[in-house]
Amino acid sequence: MVHPTVSPHRSSRRARAAAHRAMAMAALASNSSLQVRYRRYHAHMRKAEALSRAADAIALEAVQEVSE
Repeated sequence: MVHPTVSPHRSSRRARAAAHRAMAMAALASNSSLQVRYRRYHAHMRKAEALSRAADAIALEAVQEVSE
């Protein structure tokens, strides 16, 4: 039986998503106008969500390959 391994791309995407979430929280605490803080927050959260979806898609592909 073949066991799925953790793809280096998957873990790096998850790490980058976590970094973008941290940057989003830092954007809210920055010394900028409210409009700038929210714009930076939402930009980082969009990137984090996209990276998370990509990591999930890769994980799903790996599971499907193993189950075939």
